Amino acid sequence: MTKHPITITLPMKVVLSVLVLLVWAQPSSAILGVRRRTAVVAYSAGEAAGAEKTQAAAQQQQAAASQAAAAQQTAAASQAAAASAAAAQQAAAAASKAAATPAAPQKTPQQQLEDLQGLLKQGLISQADYDAAKQKILASME
Repeated sequence: MTKHPITITLPMKVVLSVLVLLVWAQPSSAILGVRRRTAVVAYSAGEAAGAEKTQAAAQQQQAAASQAAAAQQTAAASQAAAASAAAAQQAAAAASKAAATPAAPQKTPQQQLEDLQGLLKQGLISQADYDAAKQKILASME
C-alpha cells in the first residue's frame, strides 16, 4: 500500500466537518439564526444612532444659523448707529459753521428802495407791488 501524500489529522477532520455542516445547514438552524438576529439588531441600533447623530447635527446647524443671523443683526444695528452718529456730527458741524459766519448786513432803507426801483424797471414786479413794498419800508423807518 502506498501512503497518500496528504494526511488528515483528527483536529483537521473536526474543522472540516463543522465547515461542511455550516455550509449545508438550513438557514433556520440555531447558529445562523442567532447570527442573523444579532446582525439585524446591530444594524437597527446603528440606524438609530445614525438618526440621532443626524438630528443632533441638524440642531447644531440651526443653532449656528441663528447665531449668524443674530451677529448680522448686531452688525447692521452698529452700522446704523455709526451712520446716525456721522449724520448728527455733520449736522452739528453745519450748524456751527452757520453760526460762525456773520449774517449779511442789513440794507439801509435807501438801498432797499433802490433795489425795488431796479425790479420795477426790469418788469419783475408790478407798480402795485412796488407801492406796497415802498410803504412797508417807509413805515419801518418811523
